Amino acid sequence: MRNYDKRVRPVYNATDVLNVAISLSVTQLIDVDEKRQIITTNVWLKHEWFDYRLKWNPALYDNICIMHIASEALWLPDIVLYNNADGAYHAPLKTKASVYPSGAIVWEPPMIYKSSCPINVQYFPFDEQVCSLKFGSWTHDGHQINLSHIVYNNIEMACSLDDYRMQGVFFHNYYPNGEWEIIRAPAKRNQKSYTCCLEPYYDITYVLVLKRKTLFYRIHLIIPCVGISLLTLIVFYLPSQSGEKIVLCISIELALTVFFPLLADLIPSTSVMIPLLGKYLLFIMILVMLSILNAIITLAIYYREQNYKKSMPKWMKYFFIKVLSPILFLPSQKQYKIKNFKQKKRKYFIKLPKDNTYDIIFSNMLEKLIHLEEIERIFSKFNKTIKKNQNAHDWQHVALVFDRILLFIFTIVSLTGTIIIFAQRTPHAVSQIDLNNLNQGVFNACSYRHQH
Repeated sequence: MRNYDKRVRPVYNATDVLNVAISLSVTQLIDVDEKRQIITTNVWLKHEWFDYRLKWNPALYDNICIMHIASEALWLPDIVLYNNADGAYHAPLKTKASVYPSGAIVWEPPMIYKSSCPINVQYFPFDEQVCSLKFGSWTHDGHQINLSHIVYNNIEMACSLDDYRMQGVFFHNYYPNGEWEIIRAPAKRNQKSYTCCLEPYYDITYVLVLKRKTLFYRIHLIIPCVGISLLTLIVFYLPSQSGEKIVLCISIELALTVFFPLLADLIPSTSVMIPLLGKYLLFIMILVMLSILNAIITLAIYYREQNYKKSMPKWMKYFFIKVLSPILFLPSQKQYKIKNFKQKKRKYFIKLPKDNTYDIIFSNMLEKLIHLEEIERIFSKFNKTIKKNQNAHDWQHVALVFDRILLFIFTIVSLTGTIIIFAQRTPHAVSQIDLNNLNQGVFNACSYRHQH
């Protein structure tokens, strides 16, 4: 390598095109930062090209068919990550490259990339994200470097434009992520022309389709939220006379208030759209607020006779007690009804003594009249009490009917809302990509030994 100049592109003529093939191996998906919209990946980026200046005949050199040369001493293609998010565009660790007798060079440095990725949290926590890693030459156009993807058992190092590959990323040494699963990883070769230049520019874009693992969110978010919504329904079963309806509603509201700050740390913060789980929490909050309003109305109806001394209209009594009560499977009003006695006029006869003693007669009559007046007064008071109790029982029964109606309504709304919200699952992200079912494999480096 005495006359080797690493600053010169390894082609015979300046107008020749150098074929450079790359492939990506993902070893770990380190992090997906939804707030900053950055993914961190640990990858091996393999580069393959021919350098005619590094050919040799193995028979003349003790059958040496491979050499490992420091990459700093070789010409290297300036392949960088276009959508880099932290400024580290090149490989920080300059590993050695493998050089074969045919002049084929294989260089596979390990890198940790932070790349920008638009995060769509609309279906959180059942979301799928489509993130890309776009690699291309920073300075060379398509007339100088023909960038392509390494194909399986094919050392021609070329692929057609707009060619998607079902599995364009290798996962031989992949360490699974606890929160995300990579379900697809296609690769595409793109050609782009800019207004400033006539030459085309090539890039290889690797697409990582990520699917969130939902077990953690099901246990710590969804199940508690569903439990809180069930507690909201239990409020309607609580008797109004217990006086604990509003207390339970406010307790549920306080539980949500304490629960929300914990959820804020787990739910991605964005002002673009409301996450799916955020919609469900808002739905539960509305249900709890409506249940508090219902408890207030129910208690107002229950104690209406006591507070306002108003009798119930006949149409209301007929509609709620006679019509709705049997439909809602409530006990008959007969259990609450007290028989209404009516005062009847009767004739009373007082038998006079034979001795016609007027003093005795008037004395007995006066005593009996006093008893009769007392009986009439007691009966009148008792009759008013009966009517008052009957009216109170009517209002209480109407409150029970009203509570039962809202129970059915809230149950239907709660179940329907839960099904509708969680039925909005994310469409498969891979359906947004036009994929051809092409095989993808590992490059066989030893095949280079028989070239040229």
